[in-house]
Parts: sequence; C-alpha cells; structure tokens
Amino acid sequence: MKGPAGVSKSRVHRKSLVFAFLAIVGNVLGNVLLRAGLREIGPVVSFSPLAYLQVLGHPLIALGILLLAVWFLANLSLYSWADLSYVLPVTALGYALAALTGWGVLGESVTAPHWIGIGLITAGAAIVSHDHPRGGL
Repeated sequence: MKGPAGVSKSRVHRKSLVFAFLAIVGNVLGNVLLRAGLREIGPVVSFSPLAYLQVLGHPLIALGILLLAVWFLANLSLYSWADLSYVLPVTALGYALAALTGWGVLGESVTAPHWIGIGLITAGAAIVSHDHPRGGL
C-alpha cells in the first residue's frame, strides 16, 4: 500500500523504527554519559557560564553531548514524517532503558513503583510501535 508521497507504508514503518532506535540509543547513552561524567566532576552549581564551559571539556560529557545530538537529529527526522502521537510513545522506550541502565551500569536505586511505571511505558511503546506512523509520508 502506498502513502501520499508514493512511498510504501511498510518502508516508512521500517524507516521510522530505525530512526526511533537511533533516537532511543542516542538519548539513553547520551544521558548516561552525561551522568557518569558529572559524577566524576562533582556538583556544578554556578551563575558563571565559564563553569559550565569547563564541564564540556570532559570526555564523557563531550561524547554524551554528541550522542544527544544524534538523538535530536533522529527526532527531527521522525517528526518530519510521523505524527507526534506516534513518535513520543515509541521513543518513550528510552525512559525504560535509561532506568535499566542507571540501575545496572550506574548502580542507581530504582524502586518498585518505578519498575511498574517502566513496565507500563514499555507495554505502551510496544503497542504503538506496531502501528504505522501517520503524518507527512
């Protein structure tokens, strides 16, 4: 079946899943690297922009920012052809992966209510990801 631009819906669906994967991985890994880098640096609370510019030079933070740029560009791409009501639930899987990564890699505490919420987010993302994205096909 073809969409308005003559592109098959299954091709758009595959493309949206690839870009959603890039958005999720960029978001999760980028934020994990920011957190790990800031753990090494310590608290940064300042009204001076110089303090924050110095933080940007830390290798983990610089790589985290690069991965967050990948997340941002993948999201831009997704929004250009898919509805917000598709993109946000599908990429919300990143919240679950961030909690799992925070718990497993960074040793953060995740409570039972958080795990229940993570399960609900994951179920919702799975349901929405099987639908075809609509919008500017």
